[in-house]
Amino acid sequence: MKFENGYYDQMIFLIRSLLEQALKTNNSLKFAVMTGCMRISKESIFTGFNNLKVLSITDEWYDEYFGFTDMEVKNMLEYYGMEEHYEEVKSWYNGYQFGSVEVYCPWDVLNYCDKLKDRADSFPENYRINTI
Repeated sequence: MKFENGYYDQMIFLIRSLLEQALKTNNSLKFAVMTGCMRISKESIFTGFNNLKVLSITDEWYDEYFGFTDMEVKNMLEYYGMEEHYEEVKSWYNGYQFGSVEVYCPWDVLNYCDKLKDRADSFPENYRINTI
C-alpha cells in the first residue's frame, strides 16, 4: 500500500517493533492494558501480537478501572485534607459510565486537586479541553 511520501510501511514497522519489544517480548511484563486503540488496529499494526482482548466502554470486565471510583475520590480528598471539595469534584468530574460503573475522569480530578493544593479557593475547570 502506497501512501504520501512512502512512509506508511516504515511507520507500521516502527510501531509494531516498538510495541513488540515493550509488550510481547518483555519478560518483566505479565499483563498490559492499552487504551485508545481502535478495533481495526488489531488487524493491522498489531498483527505481531496474540491474545489481544478488545473491550469497549459497554463491557463490564474492567469497568471500574477506566477512571476513579467514588470511593477512590473520597479517599484521595480525605488523604490530602480536601474533603470539603467533594461535592464540586463530584459535580464537575463524575459521570462517565463504563459497563455498570460510574467513574470520574482521573486527569481532571488530579489536575483540580493539584490546583487546590496551591489555592484552596480554586474553581473547577475542564482540564481535558486542551489534551486533544
